Parts: sequence; structure tokens; C-alpha cells
Amino acid sequence: MKISSIEAKYLVKIGGNELIIHQARNERGEKIYIFQTLKNIKLGESEEWNEDLNNVQTIDSRDKLPDDLKRTLRKVLK
Repeated sequence: MKISSIEAKYLVKIGGNELIIHQARNERGEKIYIFQTLKNIKLGESEEWNEDLNNVQTIDSRDKLPDDLKRTLRKVLK
């Protein structure tokens, strides 16, 4: 499956963890959600990779998420 576009990114705090959710479309135009917890990682002694969080919408309440994403998140967290 190829990701053709990322339409939105959300940062949601769940418990003590922060979850990055990418709203994307695949090559057939189907909407998919990608869940990510990794924001940075050390690559070597002096190298580090950091997720670009500049265009991420920070969501302080799950009620502010789109309805289809709320349903999907509820299923993932069960």
C-alpha cells in the first residue's frame, strides 16, 4: 500500500503518552489513519531524528477529533 497524501496530523495525549495520528489517503483514495508514538530517536553518538511537529494540530480533548477518527481511536484503544 502506498500513501499518496497526508491530509492532517493530530497530537493527542492519552494517559501519560502522546500519540501522533496521521490522516492519510492511499493510492486508491481510501482514507486511512496511521498511529505513531515515536517522536524522536537517537541514531548514533551525536545524531538524533525528531518528528516535525510544526504542522500538527494539538488536541486537548478527544471530543474535538473528527467523528470517524474518534470511532477508530476507540477501537484501537480497546
